[in-house]
Amino acid sequence: MAEKRFHLPRWAFGKILLLILSLVIVTQLILFAVYSQKSTSAQFKINRDMIAREVINLIQTVENTAPDEQNNLVSALKIPNFFISISPQPKWSPQFQKTSLWHILWKISEQAPDIQLSFYLGNQRWLNILAKIEPQSPLLALVLLGMEAILTLTILISLLSINRYTTPLKNFTEAAERLGVDLRSDPLPIDGPAAVRAMAHAMNKMQQRIGDLLAARTQMLAAISHDLRTPITRLKLRAQYIEDEKLHEKVISDLDQMEAMLAETLSFAREEGRKEQRILLDLASLLDSVCQDFASVGHQIDYLGTFDRSTYRGGAVGLKRVFNNILENAIKYAGNARVRLESVKDEYWISIEDDGPGIPEEQLMQVFLPFYRGDNSRSRQTGGTGLGLAVAKDIIRAHGGTIELKRREAGGLIVLIQLPMSGG
Repeated sequence: MAEKRFHLPRWAFGKILLLILSLVIVTQLILFAVYSQKSTSAQFKINRDMIAREVINLIQTVENTAPDEQNNLVSALKIPNFFISISPQPKWSPQFQKTSLWHILWKISEQAPDIQLSFYLGNQRWLNILAKIEPQSPLLALVLLGMEAILTLTILISLLSINRYTTPLKNFTEAAERLGVDLRSDPLPIDGPAAVRAMAHAMNKMQQRIGDLLAARTQMLAAISHDLRTPITRLKLRAQYIEDEKLHEKVISDLDQMEAMLAETLSFAREEGRKEQRILLDLASLLDSVCQDFASVGHQIDYLGTFDRSTYRGGAVGLKRVFNNILENAIKYAGNARVRLESVKDEYWISIEDDGPGIPEEQLMQVFLPFYRGDNSRSRQTGGTGLGLAVAKDIIRAHGGTIELKRREAGGLIVLIQLPMSGG
């Protein structure tokens, strides 16, 4: 059964893309905010620990300096973000007296946003220290945020641009493949960038021109075939006055053959202009019924394929005509045929083999040309128009399948037909 493809409307695609863009940007902002907060907190702790150690070093330096030189030392120290003084009374809290420097470090390591303390130097003198911890620069956070936003927008715009080109190109490729199988397929929609629209327009014009040429050829062929039937009928009537019985039979036989060729040519012309409606059918049942029709009139046709349900969407009349044409050739040249059907991956493989004389290797492709007849079919007994395999190939190609001939090692031919399970 053919799969029904769902095409998303352009307005819906745009809304979905906008929604995705919004979600990506919001996600990036949330992640950036969390990262910035974590980064800022970590950086603050690092700065605080470094300044706390500098405070301990400063206390140790002042304490180890002679008392009469401590004021000069404090006045000479110029440390950024440090405010140092010596006074008779403590200015800050906590206040430390005769305690270890490690205890002081542990106490001030949890201070925020600034580190402040007063340390007793003795002789009614207090060392007051205020150290300000510099927060992380907001400019860096803004730069990182801008880079995140630019990167996100660049990726999404690139995806949008790629989709804007690849989707029409994909449609163009599919239309070209359909055109190679069926000239009556729908025209390619004019969509996408300017270059793609130009290619689609050229493809549609080419399809229309090819269709017009084939229609004109078919119409001319049908008209000639139809007009020739009248003089053939008159010749048959005049042949009745031929007294020589053998000559009379030969002339009538030739006229009958000409009339049959014209009938087949008309049928071929009508088949090209008709597009059969596809229905759901069972390939196994169809093949078995065709084989039974031939066997019922005494022909040695055996169906050896699967009888499991083989669902397929196609033209029942067209496919039946294909099988009939191939089996008629097998009966004409070999007197027998064996038909098999099997499923291979996502395809149906239909093989029809016979035990006839076969055809030369160089003619395996030529026999599919309209009106081509090999040497084995030129006699009056087996002669034909050379349209049977041409019609079969056109119908199989219209179903998206392939047909080919192969020589059997034991003699005879194998006709292999491959049809996609999804239908034509």
